[in-house]
Amino acid sequence: MPASAIIPAYRAAATIAQTVRAAHQIPRVSQVIVVDDGSADGTGEAARSAGADKLIALPRNRGKGAALSAGVAAATSEQLLFLDADLGESAANAGPLLDALNEMPAPAMVVAVLPSRPGAGGFGLAMGLARFAIRLLSGLRPEAPMSGQRAITAALVRRIGLAPRFAVEVGLTVEAAHVGTPIREVPLPLAHAHTGRTLPGFLHRARQFRDILWLLLDMGYGLSWPALSSDLAVLRGVLYAVLLAGVIALTRFCAPEAGEATAAACAAALLLWLPVLWLAAETFGLRKPNYLGRRLPSGVGLLFPIVALPALMLSGLGPTAKWAGIVTISAFAALGLADDLFAAGHQARGLRGHLTALMHGHVTTGAVKALGGLAAGVAAGVLLDPGQPLLVALDALLIALSANSINLLDLRPGRALKGFLILFAIAVAIRPESLSLLAPMLAAAAVSAPSDLAGRAMMGDVGSNTLGAAAGLGLAMVLPPPARLAAVLLLAAFHLLCERRSLTEIIGKSRFLRFLDRLGAAHLEPLPAETGEGIGR
Repeated sequence: MPASAIIPAYRAAATIAQTVRAAHQIPRVSQVIVVDDGSADGTGEAARSAGADKLIALPRNRGKGAALSAGVAAATSEQLLFLDADLGESAANAGPLLDALNEMPAPAMVVAVLPSRPGAGGFGLAMGLARFAIRLLSGLRPEAPMSGQRAITAALVRRIGLAPRFAVEVGLTVEAAHVGTPIREVPLPLAHAHTGRTLPGFLHRARQFRDILWLLLDMGYGLSWPALSSDLAVLRGVLYAVLLAGVIALTRFCAPEAGEATAAACAAALLLWLPVLWLAAETFGLRKPNYLGRRLPSGVGLLFPIVALPALMLSGLGPTAKWAGIVTISAFAALGLADDLFAAGHQARGLRGHLTALMHGHVTTGAVKALGGLAAGVAAGVLLDPGQPLLVALDALLIALSANSINLLDLRPGRALKGFLILFAIAVAIRPESLSLLAPMLAAAAVSAPSDLAGRAMMGDVGSNTLGAAAGLGLAMVLPPPARLAAVLLLAAFHLLCERRSLTEIIGKSRFLRFLDRLGAAHLEPLPAETGEGIGR
């Protein structure tokens, strides 16, 4: 199959001619495209003289990612070969990349591993950051995370996009892994014109480090889908800041005594998000397939108790409400984390399935979570309504059912967060002072929302359990007994419905529910009911 070779070039007049001539020698390369990225040293003229089939001259320097994007738009082949402009004659050795690509099922990507040259680079900071970013966001451990020599199908590039500037290689690897694309590394005798440990070399690697760091923050916080331009990422970042500022302002207005604790929770959530992502994905090994079969970091809902518990301790809540919150969040977070860590292998599904397995002598983590959650709800109820067994029972059922309801929603991106927001809004509308309890959780949820909605990370049971239990506790604190009973009956009916029918099927058949489900997640795959496909559990 023919391929288009794309060579981004900036101030490469000394090497571009040799690279172009060598690219023409590669078998199956039918088109050589050079993108002059705003050079002022004659790079374009040298490329044209050497026989480039197409020369694209960008009016100003826009970075490697933009140059490759321009080349991809001009390519006529369905296979692409990315080559750096400074490879010189060694570019002729890149043919095995296309050979390997043809051996793999499409879409696919093949990356060249160049021979190491001690002392040719810097101190490995940019390379180390690239490896860290790829491992954190995809679980892969590539040997050549920053190699620009790649063979890739054009359809894949169009689907996942190209990250800006020098982050393009890291972005390609992360995005390709995210959509389940096979990636292979092939050692090849290619040679760069290394700058070594010189001032220009250090400045070049500093720019690489900067671009990779921005991409890590964009992807880690869910601000890019797929790799967005820096302008859009900044826009989302501004919206992010406005959202968190709104949480703080709302708390200060409705519950002034909790304002400082909520502000601290917002700052802590922002700072702790990436460490928690690392803790969940690497330390606990919580990478699980999502509904599309893509392996994502799971259990990142650890952020919720880590942020909310200290904020509760610092808040101005009375001792009764404060301890009820601490007991509830601690217990449900621990039960959810246990389910995330040890649930593999259990075939029971749904509350009825876990309880049935327990009656037959099989203890599942789901059964432990259900019974443990009920016990934690009783403990919180005793703190809230001491000496009133009926109210304690209502409190326990409301907290436990709320937790499991949010857990049931956590089957698609954003559903659990939206369910929490509904329960949160009810509690705050009835008694604004409940913000003292729920605002820190809302702050942590707001930080995790872009990543959750983008389908880049999953909160896991530790997250959905904690969110639901906190919302249930908030309702138990503000609802009068008759309303608590009504809420328990509604949640019980929701559970019975989910035992009998697929929640995705119910949502897919309702235009209003589909609208809510797609809100903030419109980029994701449509539900089967929207495409006319069959729906199964």
